Amino acid sequence: MSKLTLIPILVGLVIPAASSQAEEIDFYKQIYPFVKSGCVKCHQPPYARRPERPDRLSKPKADIILTSPEEILKAEDEDGNKILVPGKPDESRMLEVTKLPIDDDYHFPPEGKAPQWTDAEKELFAKWIEQGANFGDWEGDEDLPYDPDWDMKEKEPGTVETWDE
Repeated sequence: MSKLTLIPILVGLVIPAASSQAEEIDFYKQIYPFVKSGCVKCHQPPYARRPERPDRLSKPKADIILTSPEEILKAEDEDGNKILVPGKPDESRMLEVTKLPIDDDYHFPPEGKAPQWTDAEKELFAKWIEQGANFGDWEGDEDLPYDPDWDMKEKEPGTVETWDE
């Protein structure tokens, strides 16, 4: 095979691989939808659940708030470790707890409280962390407090909940 024939073949193999790696995951459209549906009900800023009792606030579980980049990046687990470590999915507790067996006390979200992340969502979240956990233009959730009525139906395996907006 001549060098002139080999060059287009090599270029054809390298360019698609480079472009697929370059596709950056959009946190707001691709990650936050399943973070919000699975985590934010319990991990949002304090708010008065009942208007007649504004002095009684609903507080975030474990003091972890997942409604803005700043809060997510400063959140720590019970041992004082960051729950999200950009570039290191294996050190990111936020991902790890979704992979634990559902009957494990540390699995999140707890069974029956919110829809579980699908394997595809966990893989996408891990890839987003590997890419550096870039939040892009997202500055935080303006639609709070968030207290959805969940229909108790889990998502189809292999799906990823996303937003088109």
